[in-house]
Amino acid sequence: MKLILFFNGWGMDENIISHIEVPAEYILKVLNFPYNLDDNIFQQYDQVIPIGWSFGSYYLAKYLTEKNIKCKKIISLNGSPEMIGKNGISQGVFDLTLNTLTPDTLQKFYGNMGIDSTFSPAEKVFQDIKDELQYFKDNYVPQKNVFTHAFIGEKDKIIPASRQKKYFEANGTIITEIPCGHYPFSIIKNWDILIGE
Repeated sequence: MKLILFFNGWGMDENIISHIEVPAEYILKVLNFPYNLDDNIFQQYDQVIPIGWSFGSYYLAKYLTEKNIKCKKIISLNGSPEMIGKNGISQGVFDLTLNTLTPDTLQKFYGNMGIDSTFSPAEKVFQDIKDELQYFKDNYVPQKNVFTHAFIGEKDKIIPASRQKKYFEANGTIITEIPCGHYPFSIIKNWDILIGE
């Protein structure tokens, strides 16, 4: 069997990708914050394809670098190993989002992600979602690029598509642009689109 190892985005849970079809011969494992994972999982499958979405791309890069784990294919989806700064979200926008975060502004954030009727919010309390963002800020260290492939939403307003593209071009990552905003799961109906099976 093969494994799709999905590092989820900020404040999300399995609901976000519950409608996406898993290909035959694959198992899907979803990791949400705080992204706890036993490294032995990489020995338990014929192939592991790690995918990070949004903040999950950062945490995936961090995990693989710290554990010195190599994979044939590692995919970033609307994310970056450098989430804050010139290759991601500007420091000012990040701080403003965190400092003004309320249940209402969180809903506006989801709107800016480009969500549609396929979007299912996490079953998390608001304070936990805010704490995740605070934890990210307090512990943020830019990571090295580990990604072989990057899928970039052409209309991404959260992590500007132009910044993602520039970063991954400079790092020799294979780029595929997709017609969506930061929320890509309105057009991604099957993991095959990402893993190329």
